Amino acid sequence: MIESQALQALFYLFSSIALISGVMVITAKNPVHSVLFLILVFCNAAGLLILLNLDFFAMIFLIVYVGAIAVLFLFVVMMLNIKLAEINESILRYLPVGGFIGLLFVFEILLVIDNDLIPVLVFPESSNHVFSSGLLGVLEVFFYKLQGVLSQSPGEYRKDLESLLSNSQAYGLPSTSISTYTEWALKTQSKTNIEALGQIIYTYYSLYFILASLILLVAMIGAIVLTMHKGVHVKRQEVFEQNTRDHSQTVHKIGKLSNAFK
Repeated sequence: MIESQALQALFYLFSSIALISGVMVITAKNPVHSVLFLILVFCNAAGLLILLNLDFFAMIFLIVYVGAIAVLFLFVVMMLNIKLAEINESILRYLPVGGFIGLLFVFEILLVIDNDLIPVLVFPESSNHVFSSGLLGVLEVFFYKLQGVLSQSPGEYRKDLESLLSNSQAYGLPSTSISTYTEWALKTQSKTNIEALGQIIYTYYSLYFILASLILLVAMIGAIVLTMHKGVHVKRQEVFEQNTRDHSQTVHKIGKLSNAFK
C-alpha cells in the first residue's frame, strides 16, 4: 500500500513538473532558458518511463534527447545573436498559428483517450482481434507481440491445460488425467524489456530493422557527399597540397632592387 502511494506521488510529481516545464518552453523569452526547460521535460519524461518499468527506454531517452539533441539546441541558440525585441515581435506574429496548432493537438489527444488507437494500452483477451491496415496495423501487431513476450509466465500453460480439461468435460468428452510438473528453467529465465524488445525486433521485424538501417546509411552517405561537393568557382585553401610542395621549385631568386630598376 505504501509502495503504491509512493509510486503515485512520484507519478504526479514527474507529470506536474513536465507539464510546467513544457509551458515554460513556449512562454520563456530567453531561448537559452527555453532549451533548459526542454531538458527538464526530457528528464521528467524519463522518470515516468522508469515508473513504467521501462528502464532501457528511459536511458535511451536521456542519451538521445538530453545528451545529443537538447545540447545541440543549446549550443546553437547560444551562438546565435538573438535579441529579445525580435523574440517579442515573433511571439505576437506567430500567436494565431501557434494557438491553432495547440487546439488541434488538444483535439487529437481527446480523440485518442479511451480509444483503441493506442495499441500498447488495451488489447482484448480474445485471439480474434482484428488489426488495422497500413502502418498503424504494423505498430499494433508489434506492441501486441511485445506485450505477449513480456507477459509470458510458467503458469499460463497450466491455465490453458485446465481450461481445456474443463471444456472437454462440459461437452461430454471423457476426462483425462494429465500429470503436471514444475519447469524450473522457465521460472529462472525471466525476460527483461531489453530482451523482449530484442526478441521481437530481430525475429518478427528483422526486415523492417534492416530497411531502417539502410535508410539511415543512405542518409549518412548523402550528407557526406553533399558536404564534400567541390565547386569550380569556390575559393578554398588546400592545406595538404601547400605542405607537400617543394620549396626549391616554388621559391625563385631575383636580383637586387638596384639591378632590377636599371
